[in-house]
Amino acid sequence: MKLEKPELMADYMKAKGFSQARLARYAECSRQFIWALLNGDRNTCTKAVGDRIEEALSLLPGTLFLDSLSSDAQPVVKSHATKRPAA
Repeated sequence: MKLEKPELMADYMKAKGFSQARLARYAECSRQFIWALLNGDRNTCTKAVGDRIEEALSLLPGTLFLDSLSSDAQPVVKSHATKRPAA
């Protein structure tokens, strides 16, 4: 999951009265990880952590975190086929 706007997460935390430590306990991650998300040092997390953060802040799924493979992202497919020389 990718956090698009750390400042929005901070705004929701403030509005709901969540400290970094309280949100970390709810999300089952470290306070340092929450700090890193808020400061832009990290912008991804597991789906479970992203879901728990949104749940703690009473947000609809997808409000803060987007799936890494969103509809506009195309998976990279590498071809390992090699052409054989004509006989």
